[in-house]
Amino acid sequence: MSEQKVKIIAECVCDLPKDWIKEHNVDIVYFSVEIDSGVFFDTSEITSENIISYMQAGGVKALSSAPAPESYKEAFERGLEEYEEVVLVTISSGVSLGYKNAMQAFEMLDEKKSRVYVFDSGHLSSGLGHLVIKAAEMAESGHSAGEILAALEVLRSKVSTSFIAENADYLYRNGKVSEKVKKICTTFNIHPVLSMKDGALSLKSITRGNYRNACRRYIKKTLQSKNIVKNRAFITQVGCSAKMVEWIKGEVAKHCEFENLIVIKASATISSNCGPNTFGVLFISE
Repeated sequence: MSEQKVKIIAECVCDLPKDWIKEHNVDIVYFSVEIDSGVFFDTSEITSENIISYMQAGGVKALSSAPAPESYKEAFERGLEEYEEVVLVTISSGVSLGYKNAMQAFEMLDEKKSRVYVFDSGHLSSGLGHLVIKAAEMAESGHSAGEILAALEVLRSKVSTSFIAENADYLYRNGKVSEKVKKICTTFNIHPVLSMKDGALSLKSITRGNYRNACRRYIKKTLQSKNIVKNRAFITQVGCSAKMVEWIKGEVAKHCEFENLIVIKASATISSNCGPNTFGVLFISE
């Protein structure tokens, strides 16, 4: 099979390399981020670096919003102009209104509904990205929307999406943890580890003490599974120095030799919720 009949659409929060998105002809719909000076489209008008600089300079407001239903509808219609079917892979409905807004757009399509499919990934960031890659590769190979959706259904439970944050300050500012949790983390030098489970982002564990040692423990524990698919993994990071990124890559290599270990900067939406020196190792298991 070779003739592509399905158009794949994703959201900018899939945290995939821009050149890969362009090469594989994936259409993108954009989240927006509101700060004190205005509202900007994520990744195209505002970046992770912008958000971190803004918040470190004392900025308080950093509110991310999913695309409006009209944005999804326009993307659906663009796809249907050239392709027989369209598949949108969304960020988890448990953490964003993206899926809900996309379904509202779906209802606006009338007779075109039968050619459009919206899939709730159950993940965010490059965890979502893993599913977008699968969908795009299958579409390029000529698979139908039904075949792609069936494969995504299986893959969803095999993706590991987790992050370690240096502190809980940004998580608290954006309502991801309570003030009590923030105070405990600050008082006892605790670093939260967050992970996606059943479509929801939750506190998986905590680790105390020196952050470098905490990161080392996070990487070791995250990669202790013997069933990891080694063809591809992401180190998705927010505000990490080049030196820290190289250190992370070295620690990952101690536990798992991935064929492709891709370092990617998180979107502004993701960054505004976790703060600098946050990173995750995101991969697929058997």
